[in-house]
Formats: sequence, C-alpha cells, structure tokens
Amino acid sequence: MKRLLALSWCMPPIVMPRSIQVSRLLASLTDFDWQVDVVCVDHTSLRPERIILDDSFNRPANGRVKKFPVPSLEDWILVRGLIRIFPAIAYLPDTRYVWKNAAFRKCDLLAASTKYDAFISFAQPWTDHLAGLQFAENNHLPWVAHFSDPWADSPFLLNSRFVKNTCLDMEEAVIGRADAVIFVTQQTSDLVMKKYPQEWQKKVHVIPHGFEPDVSSNSEKNVSSPLEFVYTGNFYGHRKPDSLLEAAQKLAAEPAYKGTFKIRFVGPISEEYRQKVQHMGLSDTVLFEGPVSFSASQDFCRKADVLLVIDAPSESTSVFLPSKLVDYLAFNKPILGLTPASGGSADLIEQLGCQTVRPDDVSGIAGQLARLIDDHLSGRLSLPDKFAQTAARYHINHAAESLNQLLTSLI
Repeated sequence: MKRLLALSWCMPPIVMPRSIQVSRLLASLTDFDWQVDVVCVDHTSLRPERIILDDSFNRPANGRVKKFPVPSLEDWILVRGLIRIFPAIAYLPDTRYVWKNAAFRKCDLLAASTKYDAFISFAQPWTDHLAGLQFAENNHLPWVAHFSDPWADSPFLLNSRFVKNTCLDMEEAVIGRADAVIFVTQQTSDLVMKKYPQEWQKKVHVIPHGFEPDVSSNSEKNVSSPLEFVYTGNFYGHRKPDSLLEAAQKLAAEPAYKGTFKIRFVGPISEEYRQKVQHMGLSDTVLFEGPVSFSASQDFCRKADVLLVIDAPSESTSVFLPSKLVDYLAFNKPILGLTPASGGSADLIEQLGCQTVRPDDVSGIAGQLARLIDDHLSGRLSLPDKFAQTAARYHINHAAESLNQLLTSLI
C-alpha cells in the first residue's frame, strides 16, 4: 500500500467545486493501491453563513481517504477588517493565507509520524501551494502541485502591478520547487508555462477534471412541458448571465416561444439579477434557487432538459475548463455553452457534438435557445452521437489512473 499526503483547503462537507473534484479524485486514486491522508480546513472554524455543508459527497473510500482538519483564522474579525482596509491582501495570494502556517505544521507533524511516498497540494486557494512549498523545503517527499486555474496570469487577479509581481514570484517559487505540476487543460499549461525555462516543461502534466457516472434514471419529459435550461454555480468577474437574460427576453416576446421554456439558476445570485428579471418581465420564465446542497444541485441537473455553461467573454483563447462542465457529463443531457469560440470549454463541448455561442452574442444565444426548444417540441431533442464516447474520456477513473502513473514515477 502506497501512502500519499495531500493538502487541500477545500474538502467535503464544504460545498465548493474544488471540494468535489479533489475528494472524487483522491477516492478514485485508492483503487490504485493508495492510502491518502488529507490536511484540509476545519469547517467549524468558518462562519456558517459563508459556507454550505453537505455530507452526501464525502468520499472516505472505505477508510482509505482520511481527513485531518485544521482550524483557520480567516474569519476572525481582525483579519476581515484588515482586508477591508487593504483589499490587496485578499490577492496575496488569497484570503486563506492566515491558514498557511497551521496547514504546514499539520503536514510536518503527519510526515514525522507516518512514512509517506509522495505529497500533493491542490489549488485553489493558492495558499495551499505556499504551505506545500514550505513543507517541501523541510521534507524530501516528491511534490506534485495541482493547478486548476492560472495563478499569476488569471484575468480575475487584481489589476495592480504589486499584486501581479508578488503572485508571479509566488507562482515561480512553487513551480520551480515542485517535482511535477498538473494543469487541467493544455491551454492553461501553455499560458502559465510560456514564461518559464524550457527545462521546466518536463514537469508539466495535463490531467482533466473527472466525473462520476450518475446511476439515477434519465426519464424523458413530455414535449408539451416547457423546456428547462439549468445553470449551476455562481457568477463573478466578467462571468455574468446578462446576455442570456436579454436573449430570453427577446425569445419570450415571440408568440411562438412564449411559455415554452424555463431557465433555472442554481447557486448564489446577487439581488441585482432578481430585480433585473422582474423588471424584464421574466419572473415566470427565469427561476432562482439560490445556494443549495450538492445533492440538491445534482437533482436539478437530473431534471433539466439542457445544461448551461456560461463563461466570461474573451477575444483570445479561454484557458478555463469549469469543473461544472465535466460534472454535467454524468447526466447525459445536451449542453449549451456560452463560451468564447476558442478554449477549454468550447473544445470539449464541440467534441461532445453540442453547440457553443459567444457569451456576449445575444442574437446568437436566442437562436440557440430557439433551436433547442424547436427540437424539444418536435420530439427531436437528443444527445449527439459522439457524446457518450467523448464523455467516457473524462471518467474519474482515467484521471486517477493518470495521477497514479505520475506519482508512481516520482517515487
């Protein structure tokens, strides 16, 4: 039995995309003869109103994935007050930085009492990699740094030269010290690594997110029922639903499509959008469920007719592959991607045989909604022929197998 020490602030029962992906990957890794100890945040040290908890997606893997929770001071009033006064602190590298030393000490303590074969840190938050760097400098375990998104090159980073330079220094230190670096798309790898020595390219491995097949039935809906589009997750930065709402308003105004569709948002949403929907006369068409448990979000996906991906507009290639897109594959539903024409999301959606449209193209979005509604009303709505074959490549077992091969090569 091989032993892996893992570090991830995000773990169940905290409902976050990173919690879902990390716990799923580590549980599947145990099929390859690994025992995993995970240092994670103690959710009881966080403000309850900030988090959603759901024990249903815990993946203990028959005791072979064991969590070691570590309390965090990030929600202390003093820490929150400092961030309000000095907003840049939240980007150096993130609001979880005060957890770094405690996480490092726990990793160090575990390594002193247990013989591990390898160590892996998962970001975001980027604090995980800084704690991982501190641990790696004090131990000799092979270290894998798992990047889900770009760090210093992120378009969501505060537009400050000091912040960008500091994050770049942090990123360079992590990638330079790590024995291997994982990205989930080739686009992210290319963006991040283009500024580093060619020699470092040998460290890079691309392992996409993975999904677990959904065993529940996929019942057909009566064609006389409104077609239901479902989006799960939140909005931030330039990732917004405005163009979708404008397209829905345009379509709902046409007699042929009035009452033929619903759009359901599952996840946190600002009051601004609730008011906007009411002002647009879409209260009967656009529904907001708010934050829900992981199991509840799964249920909404099962009941959906079409699942939505909404990315931020970009004239250049989008490096992001949202984990929700890979999660959607479990439900065998058509997917409509509001995403830049080139990028991780567009590549996968088009390989599935589904459609994409630019996130800011209101007319194009309305046209795609209408096409799907027409297919539904005529009984032609179905999965593309190549959907199943493409989706199978993203089964979590494939990701775990790739990670196992990487870890084994480093031992």
